[in-house]
Amino acid sequence: MKTLTVIQSIRGLLIGDHRRSRHAVPKIKSVPALAAVLCFAGATLSVLFLGRPFQWWSPSPSPTPTSSSLSAGGAGAACDPTRGLWVRDPTARTHYTNATCAFIEGYQNCMKHGKPSMEFLRWRWQPEPDGGCGKLERFDAARFFGLVRGRSILFVGDSLASSHIRSLVCTLSQVESPSRSSRSAEGFEYWRFPAHAFTVAFFWTPFQVRWRLTRGPPEAVGPDRQGEVFAGPSDLHLDEPDGRWTAAAKDHDYVVVSASHWFARPAVYYSGGQVVGCHRCDMANVTALTPQYAQRAAFRTVLWALAGGMEGFKGTAVLRTVAPTHYENGGWFDGGECTATRPADPEDPPLEMAEPERDFYAAQVEEFAAAAEGARRNGVRLRMMDVTKMMLRRPDGHPDRYGHGPGDHEGFDIDCLHWCLPGPIDVWNELLFQILAGRY
Repeated sequence: MKTLTVIQSIRGLLIGDHRRSRHAVPKIKSVPALAAVLCFAGATLSVLFLGRPFQWWSPSPSPTPTSSSLSAGGAGAACDPTRGLWVRDPTARTHYTNATCAFIEGYQNCMKHGKPSMEFLRWRWQPEPDGGCGKLERFDAARFFGLVRGRSILFVGDSLASSHIRSLVCTLSQVESPSRSSRSAEGFEYWRFPAHAFTVAFFWTPFQVRWRLTRGPPEAVGPDRQGEVFAGPSDLHLDEPDGRWTAAAKDHDYVVVSASHWFARPAVYYSGGQVVGCHRCDMANVTALTPQYAQRAAFRTVLWALAGGMEGFKGTAVLRTVAPTHYENGGWFDGGECTATRPADPEDPPLEMAEPERDFYAAQVEEFAAAAEGARRNGVRLRMMDVTKMMLRRPDGHPDRYGHGPGDHEGFDIDCLHWCLPGPIDVWNELLFQILAGRY
C-alpha cells in the first residue's frame, strides 16, 4: 500500500492539525501552568510505573530545569551545548553525500531530487561561550568508534529516529562500511560494524508504549503499514511500555527514545486495561482527551521504566526531544511550504513553535526532570539530548518539494517534517558523542 493513498483519503481529518505562521522556542512553564493550558479535563494524569495503577494527578510546583541540570547517574559536566546559534561556515564540508552513502532514504535525499540551494549545508552549531562548552567539536568517526567499541546502541522511535540512524550510519560508513540486516520478525533492524565491534539497532514505533491498530490485528504493525496508523485510530496503553523493545533493551549499552509527532493522530487511550478516553475516535460515551494528555503519559511511563532499570537494563538512556516542523502558510495538505534557504536570523523576533509540538516539548522536559530524580536513586545514567531549540532555527533544512522525484508522491508532497541528509540533523551525532563520552 502506498502511504499517499491512505493520506489522501483522510485529508479531511487533518484540517487544523499543522497550521502555523512562525515558530518559536516555548518558555517552559511550571508544571501547574502547563496543566492549566492543556486542560486535561480539569486535571492532569500520572502514570506510575511497575504495576501501580494509572492515577489522576494533581501536580506540585517544581523548578524549571535547564538542559545542563537534566542528567542522572553521575555528576555530569556543566556544559549546555543546546544554548547557542547557527554560524555560517563557508569551509564546511559534509561527512557524506548521497554518492558515498547508500542508506539515505528517498524522502531524505534532497541532493538527488534537486534541492536548488545547498546553502543549508554551510552552517554549523556554535554553543554560547557562557554555556561552558567552548566550540562543539566536529564529529570524528574514528574517535566515536573508539568510544563505543564492543558496544551497541538501540534507537526506539519513528521516521525521525530512522533519519538520525541513517545520519550516524552514513557518517560512520566513511570509516567502515556496515552490514545491514533486514527487519526481523521481532521488528528490529541492525547495522553492524564488525571491525569496531559496534552495532546500531532500530525498533520502529510511533508511540513507545504498547499499542495496536484499533481495527487491525491484535499486535502492533510495522512501518510498512504506517499509512493505516496515520489514519487511525490506534489503541494506546499509556501505562505499559512496549514490551517488544523493553525486553531487548538490556542487550544494549545505550537506548535512545524520541517519538512524539504520532500522538496527534486519532487514538483510544487505555490504562489498567480499561478505556480512559480518546482523541478523535468518534466513540460514544468515551471522554475526549488531548494528544498532549497521551504524549505526556506515555513519556512518563517510558522514562520511569528506563529510570527504574527496566528488565535488567543498566546502560545509558537518552531522550531526544521534539524536532519541530516548519510549515508556513498552511499545512502539508493545504499549501504549506518551507522555502527558507538559511537559518532563522537570531536578530529577528523569536520563532514560535505551534501546538501540539510546544506542549510535547514541555512535557518531555518536565517528565524527564521528574524521572531523573528516580534514576539517580537507582544508579541509572539518564540523559536528555535537547535538539528542539537548535532545530527550531533551521526551517531551511527540510526537503520541502525535494523529497521525491517529479510525479512521485509516495509520501508528503511538500515535506517540512523530515530533514535532508546530509543536513542540519548531522549535528545530533556530535551531541550524541558528547553525551556518551560523559561530557554533559
